[in-house]
Amino acid sequence: MVDPLFDPAVVEDPHSYFAALRTADPVHEVPGTGTFLVTRMDLIHEIVANPSVFSSVSAQFLHRSARDGMPGLQSAAPGLDIDSGGPGAVLATADPPDHTRQRRVVARRLSTTAMQAIEPEFRALVDRALDTPLHTGRIEWMSDVAEPLPMIMVARILGVADDDAPRLKRQGYASVEAINGFVTPERLAELGEPMMDVGPVADAYLAARAARRYDPSTLIGVCGQAVEDGELTDDEALMILFLLISAGGESTTSLTGTGVRILAEHPALQDRLRRAPELIPAFVEEACRIDPPFRGHYRRVMADTVLGGVPLPAGSTVVLTWTAANRDADAFVNADDIDLQRPNPRHHVGFGWGIHLCLGAPLARVEAKVAFEQLLARTASFAVDPSSQPLRHHLSLMVRRLVELPLVIETRP
Repeated sequence: MVDPLFDPAVVEDPHSYFAALRTADPVHEVPGTGTFLVTRMDLIHEIVANPSVFSSVSAQFLHRSARDGMPGLQSAAPGLDIDSGGPGAVLATADPPDHTRQRRVVARRLSTTAMQAIEPEFRALVDRALDTPLHTGRIEWMSDVAEPLPMIMVARILGVADDDAPRLKRQGYASVEAINGFVTPERLAELGEPMMDVGPVADAYLAARAARRYDPSTLIGVCGQAVEDGELTDDEALMILFLLISAGGESTTSLTGTGVRILAEHPALQDRLRRAPELIPAFVEEACRIDPPFRGHYRRVMADTVLGGVPLPAGSTVVLTWTAANRDADAFVNADDIDLQRPNPRHHVGFGWGIHLCLGAPLARVEAKVAFEQLLARTASFAVDPSSQPLRHHLSLMVRRLVELPLVIETRP
C-alpha cells in the first residue's frame, strides 16, 4: 500500500490529509517504512523536548521507489555516515552537545541584530528587481525576485561574490531536490555534480585558513576563526557552510512565494497592509505558519517509547510535520485563516521549534518583510496572471516552493 502522502495531488494540497491524521491518527505510520508522521502540536513539542530519545542525527528521508512505487527510507548522504555521527552531522542533523557548540558559532553571524542590519541591502535589491516589471505591468515573482535575491544575500553573508549566487543556487536546489522523496536513481546521479559544486565557498574558506585571516563579518571568517580556536573542526566548518547554502536561500524563497501568492489572491488583505504596513511582520508569521517553507524534520527513535498512545520501537523514525501542526485547532483559533492579531504570533513551528529552531529564521523574516513592504508600497494592486497555468509547487515532501508565480501589476498613479 502506498500512503496518500505520496499522491502528487496530496503533495500539492496536503491540508485535508493532515487534518484527517490530526483527528484520527496523529502518530501515523507510513506503511512499510517504520516511519511515523506526527501531526499534532502537543506531540511535536513532546518530541522536541526529549532529544535523548528522539535524535536528530539521521540522514534518512522518506522516498518513493521509482522501480516499484513503494515507499521507504533513503539516505541523503551515504558517503558522510551522518547516521553514526560522522562529519556530516551538523546543526539540523546533530544533537547536544555537538549541536549546541556548532550553533553557538553560527549564531554570531546570523543573530537577529546582524540580520536586521542588512535590511537596507536587501531593500535595494528588491527595488532594483521591481523597477522593470513596474513599467511593464507584469512580473514572474519566483524567477525575478524570490529565487535570485535571497541567494545574493546568502553569498554576502558567507563572504563570496554576488556573481557566485547563481552557482550557489544551483547547488542548493540540487541538494533539496535530492531529498524530495520522488527523485529517480537516474536523476539522483545527475544531481551529484551540482550538489558537489561548492567551489566558491570552499575556495574562500581554504584561502582564509591558509592565510589564517578571518573576516568576522562573514560566516566563512567566523567558522574559520572557530576552527582556529578549537571550537569546530574543518570538516564541521565546511559542512555548516555547505548546509547554509541550501537552507539559507530556501526559507526566504519559499516563504516570499507563499506570502505573495496569498496577497495576490486576497486584494482586501493587500489593501489592509498598504494602509497599515506595521502589520506586515504579523503577516510574515501567518504566511510562515499557514504554509511553512520546510514541511518537516526527521528524528530517529533511540529507545522503545510511546507517543500519543502509539508504541515506537527503537530504530524507527518520526517526522515532525510542521505543515500539519501549524493548522492544529487545539493550538490556533481559526487555524486555517490568516489572522494578523494572533497573540504570540511566533508560536508556530514554521521555522521549527526548540533547540533546532531554524538559524536562518531572522534572515528569512527580514527578507520576507522587506519583499512584502516594497511590493505593496510600489503597487496599487497585483493579482495572479489570469492567463497563466494553475499555480503549483515543486513535487517534494520536504519544501514548499512554487514553480512560478506570474503576476499582473497595477502601479500607483
